[in-house]
Amino acid sequence: MALSDDIDLLRRLDFFSVFSDDALRMILFAAERRKLAEGEKLFSKGNPSTGGFIVENGLIALSYDPDQPDIERVGRGALIGEIALLASGERPVDAIAHTDANLIVLPRALMHRLLSEYPDAAKKLADQINTRSLDLYQALQRMESSAQTKQS
Repeated sequence: MALSDDIDLLRRLDFFSVFSDDALRMILFAAERRKLAEGEKLFSKGNPSTGGFIVENGLIALSYDPDQPDIERVGRGALIGEIALLASGERPVDAIAHTDANLIVLPRALMHRLLSEYPDAAKKLADQINTRSLDLYQALQRMESSAQTKQS
């Protein structure tokens, strides 16, 4: 895949929309690539998170329990592990290649370096995350209020 195609792929993701083309080039030059065969595990629920992944092609199945149906299958352009790009934690799901897949591997250390080198983008990203968190909080409040109304 051409560099310009990869930059377009990143640009379509909200998380990366705050970065300049130069910053996106830096990410792509420093990122690793990983190929998965169908059925191969990307990571397991409970594993420590070390960064995120962008699906270049193929499908990745996400599930809470391997004995249950997938909660989601994500394909080209999906960002897996957005929070893991910024903070450590445990993987909340299993991720297994549903088909052969190619991924861009983004280590957390790379993102931290990028954010320190592009403080304006870091500020925009923080604002974006704050807005999304507030939107989520408000949606949860509405759901709670609606559930209380139904119980009355």
